[in-house]
Amino acid sequence: MDRIYLDNAATSFPKAPGVKEAVCAFMENIGASPGRSTHTLSIESGQILYQSRGLLADLLGLRDCKRVFFTYNATMAINTLLQGFLRPNDIVVTTQMEHNALMRPLHALQKRLNLTILQIPCTPLCELDLESARRLLKGARLLACAHVNNVSGAVIPLKELSALARSEGVKFLLDGAQSVGCMEMYDVMQEVDFLALSAHKGLLSPMGVGALLIHDDFDMQTLEPLVFGGTGSASEEEIQPIFLPDKFESGTPNMHGIAGLCAGIQWLKKHGIAQIHTHKLALRNALVDGLKSLKNVKLYEVANPTNATLSIDIKHKSITEVGLRLDREFGISVRVGLHCNPATHKILGSFAKGGSIRISAGAFSTHADIKSCIAAIHTIAQT
Repeated sequence: MDRIYLDNAATSFPKAPGVKEAVCAFMENIGASPGRSTHTLSIESGQILYQSRGLLADLLGLRDCKRVFFTYNATMAINTLLQGFLRPNDIVVTTQMEHNALMRPLHALQKRLNLTILQIPCTPLCELDLESARRLLKGARLLACAHVNNVSGAVIPLKELSALARSEGVKFLLDGAQSVGCMEMYDVMQEVDFLALSAHKGLLSPMGVGALLIHDDFDMQTLEPLVFGGTGSASEEEIQPIFLPDKFESGTPNMHGIAGLCAGIQWLKKHGIAQIHTHKLALRNALVDGLKSLKNVKLYEVANPTNATLSIDIKHKSITEVGLRLDREFGISVRVGLHCNPATHKILGSFAKGGSIRISAGAFSTHADIKSCIAAIHTIAQT
């Protein structure tokens, strides 16, 4: 049977045309570490690194591409910022529906630094209480939250939160794992101070590549690296370089992955993120329309949905059974469980059941895929 992939919120698949070729071309024709030598292959590797850094800066509205620091995923980018920026007794504001990529490092640092962690209340439709946000931000040092929720697809009111944070002098960390590459964000770095992202989701690129972006006006002396080590620069010193981007990029980067990222961004720019976003929203709307008519199917709705991801439940069925049947009987790949985000499931009311069945269309999903998914869920719900 032909397989239908609807788990793009975890990892996009397939990748953008040209990504595989770029990865293979780097491994077969270049293969050298960037910035470590003066030979031709090392220079070519460094050029790809610099080009990718510039593409990300242009995509997200950052003037200085040296403030793009490559990591291995969004989680590492978030850790880099939290552990390098927060100080003892700081107050951090998040929301009630954050991913473990943010909450686990925050809780670890809470013990070490005596942090105060405050959470903006959310409704069952994943709406934020902005009046509470205004009150909680007073005296805080950092606001940190996901742009798009990975369970429900809810999108935060970014401009409103940004304005509230700035009015209180609070720095803003945005987790863009579910949004970068999925929606137009050419001015996002005008709204936030820090942005964490992964390449393997909306950017349609390989796993093992992430990035942390820092606002052009942020004082870099107030941020410490997470990892120290070799950078290929200032090797006569046993202390970390203080210039950018070397201060935050120790060790050999995942260059074949970054070569793939370069190709992925170029493909997205050529085909238009806005057009891809519109396509995915059309698929989501078709899915919602089809599921709403099915008996025994519960849709976890959100206010003003503008993202393709959504979660459902089938009454009297375990989510594990549903996931297995979709996979084994119908060849449809979805994600079931808590999605590393128990907080959101508590908001939605799905925590007690062990989570939800998450369906996330991607750039290459089709209306035929959605029709097949609706038909399969209908069959499972009736048997």
